[in-house]
Amino acid sequence: MSKQRMKPEHIFLSHNSADTDYCSKLAAALTATGAHVWFDKWRVKPGDSIPLKIESGLQGCSIFVLVWSANAESSPWVRTEVEAALARYLKAEGCRLVPIILDDTPIPLLIRSLHHINARTRDPIGVAKELLGIESDAQYRIAVQHFINEAGLTFQDFPGVDVLVGCPRCGAPL
Repeated sequence: MSKQRMKPEHIFLSHNSADTDYCSKLAAALTATGAHVWFDKWRVKPGDSIPLKIESGLQGCSIFVLVWSANAESSPWVRTEVEAALARYLKAEGCRLVPIILDDTPIPLLIRSLHHINARTRDPIGVAKELLGIESDAQYRIAVQHFINEAGLTFQDFPGVDVLVGCPRCGAPL
């Protein structure tokens, strides 16, 4: 990764809801660098059409991330999302397809030849770094710092409490 700010990636995170805990941490690690992440828990609001929201997220993504597990294998939604991503990938529409493997469930045959990320024993930040091509912890911290600076946020450390950007109760600035 160069020292210049990367163009933010648009990442669609396909997963089964049983893997939401891992995926929320991965989505946060990616977002902290400035990546735009389509994560259903963040993008689909009450009253939204789920298929329309998914279609919109798929159309705009530059990276389709398939978080693969036994849970994902049994999910009709994940299968449908993979089919749509494969169609874009095969038409060379500029969407990279990246499987992230959570367990020993065999990857679908049509994407088995793609380079995947083994997340069986890795934390979400390590997976996010590999997905984005960030080579070191220092480069990850620089990407996060760029994002913080661009957002115009001020952080303050409150020993014994946490690092805050505002009042956790009312949202008032520090």
